[in-house]
Amino acid sequence: MKKIMILGANNFLVPLIKTSKRLGFWTIVASPNEKEPGFEYADEKVIVDLCDKNAVLEAAQKLKIDGIISDQAETPVRTQAFVANKMGLPGIGEDKAELFTNKYLMREKCREIGMDTIKYKLVDNVNDAAKFYEQIGKPMIMKPIDSAGSRGVVKIEAVQTIYDQFDYSKDASKTGKVIIEEYIPGKELLIDGVVFNGIYQTLICGEYIKCNVPGVFSEYMGKYPAEITDNQLNEVNKLVKKIIEGFGLPWGRTHTEVKINDNGIWLMETAARGGGRYISSGIVPMKTDFDSCEFLLKACVGEITEVPVVHKNNKSCGYVSLFLPKGEVISVEGLQEVIDLPYTYSHNFEDIKVGFKTSEFKDKIEGRFIHLEADNDEQLYTRVEKIKQLIQIKIDTGEGMKGPIWE
Repeated sequence: MKKIMILGANNFLVPLIKTSKRLGFWTIVASPNEKEPGFEYADEKVIVDLCDKNAVLEAAQKLKIDGIISDQAETPVRTQAFVANKMGLPGIGEDKAELFTNKYLMREKCREIGMDTIKYKLVDNVNDAAKFYEQIGKPMIMKPIDSAGSRGVVKIEAVQTIYDQFDYSKDASKTGKVIIEEYIPGKELLIDGVVFNGIYQTLICGEYIKCNVPGVFSEYMGKYPAEITDNQLNEVNKLVKKIIEGFGLPWGRTHTEVKINDNGIWLMETAARGGGRYISSGIVPMKTDFDSCEFLLKACVGEITEVPVVHKNNKSCGYVSLFLPKGEVISVEGLQEVIDLPYTYSHNFEDIKVGFKTSEFKDKIEGRFIHLEADNDEQLYTRVEKIKQLIQIKIDTGEGMKGPIWE
């Protein structure tokens, strides 16, 4: 029985852990939080800081693992590559892990492979950020070079915002580095793909329907397929293929976000992992016959020998998100009814209960979402409206009762 170490034990890793068990691997789950749900399904558990590469390596060597893998999470990518390299196991390489988790290096690599890129600058202090903004003279985005989930991301439309929010962006970075870059208007697309033997193919292409709450970088919906023309889709697929293959990723799953407008297609960022919010383990299987979890597990122990053949369908699917105002949940109605609908699936509603204390939200980390599918776009939007009508939550904000914020 081959031993696989899975980095992470939160809800997003549970599908990977369960699949590992189903495939007959001895499943070792590593995470710093022993209360996470993934440990319930593990053959062995390791309590360890996933950012501590040497500690994870020591545990992996002691247990004599045959493969190491994670998905839908940014934090383990570098550690996974480090351990695989040190133990001579299938991995993506430490240089590739660094490239795919550093937004500044992504921009630099795009230039190197001959791609048109947006204006950007790496900064570590507020004055340099302000100076660059004033040089460009147009809206910009300020964000950490190495975070995920939209943490620390700020839209800049006045120089004072940089002075007010720079520490927020910097504090969300593990390295204390911030990138400030040109803001690109347009439709934001999210593309999940798979790579094997350095050959990339797109699995699904969807779009973000943005949340309209000022100052919040998150989406109201993630919707598949994206509402773009066939020609636009072809151009997006060509660009993403150029990026992933140009970056030299040998194998694995990818999640790429681009903006498309009348002037072209622009990379926002890319990752050497599947999309979070169960995109990798939930949406991909809805839209294709490709099993991300099975591919990753077999690939990390060298059991994949050829490029996967992927078949796609015409379903519409995605997820709809809500935010809860800061305060205390007083009443909850309709939540279980929505969970029990025949067309809804994965969700993160578990902690929405009477007495739950909600936090101020600025990014998608605080969002609650549920997946759903439909035969077509019209039916999908109709089902979204039904979900919104059924879920009735009251939050005492200290300034009166408020309900969920959907859009």
